[in-house]
Amino acid sequence: MEPLSGMSVVGEFASKFDADLAVAMLGDAGLEGLVLGDPAHSIAPHHVTDRIFRVVVREEVAEDARELLGHGIEPDKEIQALEAAYHHRRFADRPTWVRWAAWAVFWAIPGTFIVAGALILYRLTEGLFP
Repeated sequence: MEPLSGMSVVGEFASKFDADLAVAMLGDAGLEGLVLGDPAHSIAPHHVTDRIFRVVVREEVAEDARELLGHGIEPDKEIQALEAAYHHRRFADRPTWVRWAAWAVFWAIPGTFIVAGALILYRLTEGLFP
């Protein structure tokens, strides 16, 4: 959903609860805000097309709202570096047991179908050519 003219998005949240908390914080500071989200989320979450909830306010108070919600705070560089190092490890850099386990799982799934197909093919050819 897109905000109406004269409204500005001051935050995007993954859950409606977080967005409602942000609107409550704005309300405590005397700023009016509302949550925009897909209405199907509460009734049929499997039909939701946009899972993001947006908090919108009037454009005149958008900067104050962003500051209040903490979106003006710079993220910690050390935390970002640690997260990048953790989430972006190459497969070859992982421990040997992790690599072996990954390959075992990778081949176990199609391997059962390959073995079953080979057995079926053997039984068919055995029955056709006695």
